[in-house]
Amino acid sequence: MNGNNENSIKLLNAAQVAERLNVSKPLVYKLMQTGKIQHVRINSARRVRSEDLEEFIKSNLSNSLRV
Repeated sequence: MNGNNENSIKLLNAAQVAERLNVSKPLVYKLMQTGKIQHVRINSARRVRSEDLEEFIKSNLSNSLRV
């Protein structure tokens, strides 16, 4: 699979998700475990698609920030 393929899926690890949300890694794991953030399991690793993280962010915007 070519990383330059426009159809390739960008997967983020817990540290990357935590950095983007400005939260701790344990909180990211909890959000994944409870199903609040969709994720993919690859053996023991958990990965989040960029699209799923964006959807989580959009669904958790406060009413005053929604466009």
